[in-house]
Amino acid sequence: MKEAQVLRKGFALRQLVERLSLVEDPGFWRRLQPEAPITEHPWKAWEDLPAPGRPEGASELAARLRQEGYFQTEPLVPEAMIRQMRSCIEAVRKAGFPPMFALVYDVFYQALAHARPTLEAMLGPDFQLVPNFWVYYVETKDDGKGFEPHRDAEYPDTIGVDGMPTVLTVWVALTDATPLNSCIYVVPIHRDPQYPEALRDLRTGGQRIALEDIRALPTQAGTVSCWNQYIYHWGSRSSQRARTPRISYALYCQRGDVTAVDDVRLDPRGPIGFGTRVALICRSLYRYSHLSIQENEDATPLLDFMARNGVSPPARPGFLA
Repeated sequence: MKEAQVLRKGFALRQLVERLSLVEDPGFWRRLQPEAPITEHPWKAWEDLPAPGRPEGASELAARLRQEGYFQTEPLVPEAMIRQMRSCIEAVRKAGFPPMFALVYDVFYQALAHARPTLEAMLGPDFQLVPNFWVYYVETKDDGKGFEPHRDAEYPDTIGVDGMPTVLTVWVALTDATPLNSCIYVVPIHRDPQYPEALRDLRTGGQRIALEDIRALPTQAGTVSCWNQYIYHWGSRSSQRARTPRISYALYCQRGDVTAVDDVRLDPRGPIGFGTRVALICRSLYRYSHLSIQENEDATPLLDFMARNGVSPPARPGFLA
């Protein structure tokens, strides 16, 4: 099979198309993980939590974001939620689907409620989700790795006049991430000689970066890491000596009081139906695969499936570390 016909995480397009009838059957996913709910309103957990105040340390996190382009919280997501998310991902992989399809389950959306105070402090109380999702499963072997060095750089002009991003990548660790199992590496923006250029040109690489300015980000499970659109970063190579795979998921969030950066946004206060959820998963698989770089007639059933559920294809390929 040609490389352009295989999704980045090694799942063949034709096999996905042949199984679309299963993909769009909520009963299939409920039978696969009976203890993991699938409802029309996964965000209801937000309503059940006390109204968030400004979290302790928010000013320090904002200062890091302005100066270095990223920050990491203390572990925020409860262990029980982490275990359920990992269980969902393992079940989806065992059933022969990309880990992305674990996002059919409510728990992945509900977990974000624990990051809500931090996200509101950075992006304002009306922030929105930009559902360019990815679920990562980096195996414990020497050829396992995250995405290559890059800048997310999907959207221009996402740094406000106050130096704060209007769009954040939100990366949730579901296992500890270490140098042995592919933790994230970044070049803090104040150490990146090409960062000013990256603000003007989304195609800017990292050819002039000094190796000593690279920073590893070992991360505990439950930690939420956030960074802006233009910081240079990557997921490192794993190792057969790693104790566990590196499992995580990511998406974008943006301020709600600025123009939408993408044609799809989710309000984390409203419903997200099962059909929309599954179509958004397919949209992200398409967006972050080789298929989005060149047209392929084999992708037509996938695009038609997305359209039936009211989700348009992505305008361009993207990266998500």
